[in-house]
Amino acid sequence: MLRAQHHDRGTLDRLTLAGLRDALDHARARVPAYGGDRYDIGTPHDFADFARLPMLRKADVLALGEDRFRDPAYTRDAVTVYTTSGTSGQILEAWHDPANYAHDRACNIRRFAAAGGRYRPWSRLVHFKPFPLDTAWYQKLGIFRRAVVLSALPVRTRVEHLLRERPHAVIGYPVLLRDLLRGMRPAELTTLRRTLRAVFTESELLTPEVRHQLTEGFGVPIFNEYSAYELMHIAYDCAEGQLHVAEDRVHVEIVDPDGHPVPDGTEGHVVVTGWRERAMPLLRYWLGDRATRHTGHCACGRTFARLHLAKGRADDYVVLPDGERIYAGTFIGMAISTPGVAECMVRQDSAGNITIFLVPDGRADRGFDDLAREARAWLHTTAGRPFDLDVRHADALELTAGGKGRFVVSEFQR
Repeated sequence: MLRAQHHDRGTLDRLTLAGLRDALDHARARVPAYGGDRYDIGTPHDFADFARLPMLRKADVLALGEDRFRDPAYTRDAVTVYTTSGTSGQILEAWHDPANYAHDRACNIRRFAAAGGRYRPWSRLVHFKPFPLDTAWYQKLGIFRRAVVLSALPVRTRVEHLLRERPHAVIGYPVLLRDLLRGMRPAELTTLRRTLRAVFTESELLTPEVRHQLTEGFGVPIFNEYSAYELMHIAYDCAEGQLHVAEDRVHVEIVDPDGHPVPDGTEGHVVVTGWRERAMPLLRYWLGDRATRHTGHCACGRTFARLHLAKGRADDYVVLPDGERIYAGTFIGMAISTPGVAECMVRQDSAGNITIFLVPDGRADRGFDDLAREARAWLHTTAGRPFDLDVRHADALELTAGGKGRFVVSEFQR
């Protein structure tokens, strides 16, 4: 696994294509959903052949039935189950077979090793999570051990747990880490920085603005992981700040709205196939995030392709009256750039009305009317024209069932 990230491009492509063939053969033979004519494309000879397969979205899997995407040889008690949901209420139960899950866990070790020596097997790690995590056998031996702190605890309780552990590394969703920073006093941050060497983020889009905010706040480098409950580990940051695709487990395509792959360096939508999965294979699964893909040289020496995540999920935007879209990153940028705003969330109803909910930063002595006026002006300036929006007060950011921040939700269909 450690050697794989240094294979030459030809070797990587051959190994990936072989993995995709095996995954397709398995799905066609064992998984009911893939038995139709649409998946009868013969043996893919290249990636263009594989791209002839239809794309899958979460809604497609739910409409056909999750069981039809599962190999009947696997039972629920023999797999690792991850449940994903958003504010839409669409809940999908993803099954991961033992071998694929073990590879995913090993990728965590590779991810930590890519942090340029800032995290060691004996380092103390605090993991903020909305639910408990199992302890692996090697963690019981003191290797890659972690202290799990539930993110639903009051912020002062979370700070106390964090400082008690004297961590070398912290891991959590960006929205939870920002909340933690706001809850820490200057003296506590000073104490934390005496031992802290790295912060790892996961599961949510990490925009450049949020990365900068976390770097400044914690005073250490930030290392991101790109993952999804349906596919688990997809990509990881190196010490150069580049997000490398784990090409020894997933095939990532960047496609246009019709599902056709676009050239490297061209922005599009992210489609992923986890070709090691056997319990519930999802072939050409549309994640919806927007990104560009690069296969050129990285200064870290890794040859895995790199992703630049651009604007978040494809459905995380609002549509202005002139038809232009504004994505989640813009609203996050507004919250970061407007003093006194801690967080924001945006909702667009079916009629197209846009409402921005601002969560004031309790540390700032500013009236809400001032915050609303500055936020509106920032967005209008960034968009290059005014547009109608309602700005309201909120006490906290709305989180999904998985504990993530869903910044933008639009019900508007143009």
